Amino acid sequence: MFEACPNDDFVLWHDPKVVTSVGVELDGGVLLGRRSIEPGLGLWCLPGGFVNDDEHPRDAAVRECREEIQADVDITGLIGVYHIAKQTAPSMVGIAYRGRPANGVCPTPGAEMSEQGTFSAGSLPELAFPSHRQILDEYFGGPSPTASPPSRGRARSQPRHTP
Repeated sequence: MFEACPNDDFVLWHDPKVVTSVGVELDGGVLLGRRSIEPGLGLWCLPGGFVNDDEHPRDAAVRECREEIQADVDITGLIGVYHIAKQTAPSMVGIAYRGRPANGVCPTPGAEMSEQGTFSAGSLPELAFPSHRQILDEYFGGPSPTASPPSRGRARSQPRHTP
């Protein structure tokens, strides 16, 4: 659905944002960081973030790992591509990768993470983002024992363009 002005050719497109995340394989589990910023302050998440204009999503995933866990990663595969509905913001397209620390580097928390830990499917903490629950379910090959609430659909805004 799009919003158009009946008096001219203006169309307001609500394009989604593109985000990446990485399931970093470490010590038999997946690396998560506890967020030191909003949204989700104090909750756990996969390393990842927004894709910049004219940046390949795979490169964005590696860059975000450098920023959030202070480590280069080798991307080893694709976990999946996800639609992330939002109520108060544009929807997102999430691209999740598998990865591992490059050259035996030991990850450490970056500025956006207060701590990090490695978790198995049966020991996952409360996650900041429902989409990360879906990613981790697929990463571990089935539903995780603790579930985050599902995202709710984004409410449609009223047209803002007036001729």
